[in-house]
Amino acid sequence: MKRSARSATAFVVAAALATLAPPPARAALSTAERVVLSAYLDALAHGRYSSAFALLSADERRYYGTVENLASVYDADRFRILRYRILGSETTAKGTVAVVSEHVSFVDHAHESPATADAKVPYAIVRGPNGPVIRDPGHPWRAIAPAGFVAEAGGVRATVRKISFFTGRIELVVNFQNRGDSVVTLLPYGRSVLRDAKGVVMRPIATRLPGLTDRTLFEGLRLPSSGEYTGFLTFDTPDRFRPASLQLSLAPALADGGDAPFELDFPAFSLPG
Repeated sequence: MKRSARSATAFVVAAALATLAPPPARAALSTAERVVLSAYLDALAHGRYSSAFALLSADERRYYGTVENLASVYDADRFRILRYRILGSETTAKGTVAVVSEHVSFVDHAHESPATADAKVPYAIVRGPNGPVIRDPGHPWRAIAPAGFVAEAGGVRATVRKISFFTGRIELVVNFQNRGDSVVTLLPYGRSVLRDAKGVVMRPIATRLPGLTDRTLFEGLRLPSSGEYTGFLTFDTPDRFRPASLQLSLAPALADGGDAPFELDFPAFSLPG
């Protein structure tokens, strides 16, 4: 979902406010600011990504690169704004941060089912060459909901549900299902690697930051028989990483009573160009 997993709401708020210091003073949106923000939200709500792209600041447009990349971020989550309300704003000499209440629909990647949610979302409105423009930070610059990116071993099935490309990192949302009879302990921060088509090896980012490291997977996930968990793994990559294919190996995993740890090795997955 864009609003709760865009990657960690706290980072999004901080990124928006960081462009606008110091110190904020409360003020109503100007007519021009309200018009551009409403136009941007309406464009997202109706899937008019060319219009939304044109309303972004120059640095945001450079970040996404193309309208297609912007669209992919919303399409991967099947995300739509169903309704919204502008709640308030804070303004400095550099621009404005507006807070918007949104009711949204999206796909729940944990269960592969439609879902809705309510969220309060910050948007930065800054000066452009021809008037106010939008900064909407925190998103990946490209995203994919892959089909068939799956591995099975030791009674465990792992499925990559979403791939998100950020500057210098790639995030994989992974669903784990234990279809065997024994409890399995998964420790994917141990020996997991991600390889691109050239064989370059990337390893998970292990930090204390919740937006970069899945604490449950980092500490070790004990998955009972018929148990299921959806989490994420983030890997270091080149800044503008756009691989032709990805090959993922998750390890180690150990079944209670098993003789030795095992790995979940994914076949190479080809990505769209």
